[in-house]
Amino acid sequence: MSVAVRRCHIGVDLGKKQNHSAIVVVEQLLLTTGRKDPLTFEPLWEQRMTVSHIEQLKLGVEYVAIVERLHALTHCRELDAEVLTTCVDATGLGEVVMELLRKRGLRGELMPVVFTGGRNVGYATGAYTVPKQELVQGVALHLEQGELGVAAGVREWEALRGELLSLRGNRGVGGVTYESAGKHDDLVMALGLACFGARQRRVAGEVGSKRLFW
Repeated sequence: MSVAVRRCHIGVDLGKKQNHSAIVVVEQLLLTTGRKDPLTFEPLWEQRMTVSHIEQLKLGVEYVAIVERLHALTHCRELDAEVLTTCVDATGLGEVVMELLRKRGLRGELMPVVFTGGRNVGYATGAYTVPKQELVQGVALHLEQGELGVAAGVREWEALRGELLSLRGNRGVGGVTYESAGKHDDLVMALGLACFGARQRRVAGEVGSKRLFW
C-alpha cells in the first residue's frame, strides 16, 4: 500500500478543578489498496488512524498555558500535514479558551465542541454540539474495525489504555452504547474529540484526477 493522504487531528479535553486537561493527537492516513470495487470498478481505499501523542496536563494548569501549548503543538514540524484540525471541548468555560485560541492563531482548523445530552450531533453559531456518548462510540467503532492503533513509544499510553479498558458496552433497543466505569475519562474524551475532528473532514483530498470522500 502507498499513502495517498495524511491528516493530523488534535483532541483537547479541558479539565475542571478535579480533572486533568488532556491532549491527544491522531494521525490519519488514507492508503491505496490496489483493489477495485467489484461493482463500480472504482479504486478501494483503506483508513488507518494512529495515536501519535498523548499529554495529560497537571491539575490546575492555567488556560493561558494550555493555549500556548496548543499553539506550539500546531506549529511543530511533526504535524505538518495536508490537513490539521484542533477539536476543543468548548463546554462552559471552554468558550473562554476558544476565544484565547482564536486570538493566538493556531495553524490549521479550530473546531469547538460543546458537550450535550441526547444522541444527536448538531452545529450552530460556529460550534458543534455533541453528546459525550457519540465521542466514546466513535472511538469504540474505530477500535472494533481495527482502524485505530498507537505508535511505538508514545508516553502516557498506559494511562489512556487504562481508560479504554474501563469502557463498558450496554446493548439496548438502539444498539450498543458505551460508558466509562472508571473515575476519569479525560484522555478518552480527548481521543474521542480527535477522532470526531477526523470524521468531520469529509473531503480527504485528491489522488490524480479522482477526488476522495470519507
